[in-house]
Amino acid sequence: MRNGWISSGVSRVVCAAALSGAWIAACSATGGDTEFGDSSSENGSGAGNPGGQGGDGGGFILVGSGGNGNAGQGGGDSCAATKNKAEQVPLDMYIMFDQSGSMSDNSKWSQTKAALKAFVEQPAAAGIGVGIQYFPLSSGVTCTATFCASDADCGPALCGPCMPAAPGFPFAICSGFGGDSCVAADYAKPDVPIAPLPAVGTTLINSMNAHSPGGGTPTEPALQGAVDYTRQWALTNPTHTSIVVLATDGNPEGCGSSVDGVKAVAASAFASVPSIRTFVIGVGDLAANLDGIAAAGGTGSAFIVSVAPDATEKFLQAMNEIRGAALSCSYLIPQPPPGEDIDYDRINVEYTPESGISVIIPQVKSKADCPAAGLAWYYDVPAAPKQIIFCDSTCSQVAKDTKAEIDVLVGCATIVK
Repeated sequence: MRNGWISSGVSRVVCAAALSGAWIAACSATGGDTEFGDSSSENGSGAGNPGGQGGDGGGFILVGSGGNGNAGQGGGDSCAATKNKAEQVPLDMYIMFDQSGSMSDNSKWSQTKAALKAFVEQPAAAGIGVGIQYFPLSSGVTCTATFCASDADCGPALCGPCMPAAPGFPFAICSGFGGDSCVAADYAKPDVPIAPLPAVGTTLINSMNAHSPGGGTPTEPALQGAVDYTRQWALTNPTHTSIVVLATDGNPEGCGSSVDGVKAVAASAFASVPSIRTFVIGVGDLAANLDGIAAAGGTGSAFIVSVAPDATEKFLQAMNEIRGAALSCSYLIPQPPPGEDIDYDRINVEYTPESGISVIIPQVKSKADCPAAGLAWYYDVPAAPKQIIFCDSTCSQVAKDTKAEIDVLVGCATIVK
């Protein structure tokens, strides 16, 4: 296997050696490859073959090394690396959209539908894969009884149970919505399958226009179905980031749904391979319950959109923040020229913030090894990598830096944390 691969037409920078830890790029471009010097001395003046000779005096300098070596004069052997502009992993999202009866209150349905329409039509969303399904779906069971003396009076099981009279309402009633499907497989069948924008935009809009609010909130089977579909999609599209977006205005109820049950579905999806994250948008004051679902799904907290005249704008903002969060964290591993291979132990990630001072981000073994603060990245599947994924603290920092540049350097030993 070759030590990376060499391409023409990329910047050549000559880099001094560094110890473990962060590197700062102070190299200047002179044309060609990227060279790293492997240092054998903390101060850059140790014995051994000199590192790359900095044509313009630049080099990678160890942060806080206190060394007195000049850039481009480290000991040890130098190596050449190809610098590739990092390409973000394609993003696909499966939206599980609440169409329960309460969505008709306070114009929630019309406002959120308008926000999704604006999202799929905006130029910035081009290239994103989007699919959609709604909950509840019909089970095909029709409920005709309203009042009852026993569960049997309600007819099919989905139409009950019979709820006893309560203060202020002296009649016992059948509490089941009956027509709501409790089968996860129903929700795993998309109304619109995932496909890239803008081509699928019109189909998505027509789909939303064909639906209207009604029924309960069987969130647990709905989310399970969304996860099942998205996982299968991810398995057949391993170089993509696939996520679920749960948009709802109500607490889980119906079909035995509970907050804990929904959290368990989200947690299982996040822990699975491939990992599926669940983003949550709540329409109304539901932060306490929905935050727990988002946290279990690996996305921290829910986006809460209060019912107000600007709900459409806030829902659109939430969708765009989800798009940004999902896109900023994962990058494709550059593919070698025909006939050549990649040594996954000789890949580095370079982060150039708006300040222009580049840093080599160190690698950790897995997400579990990510630091609470600072920069680090890991492979999605260490044994057979497809993606470079930033740790949460790194993702947060890079997402805020709108002018940041990310490059993948291939050919020199990976700097590990």
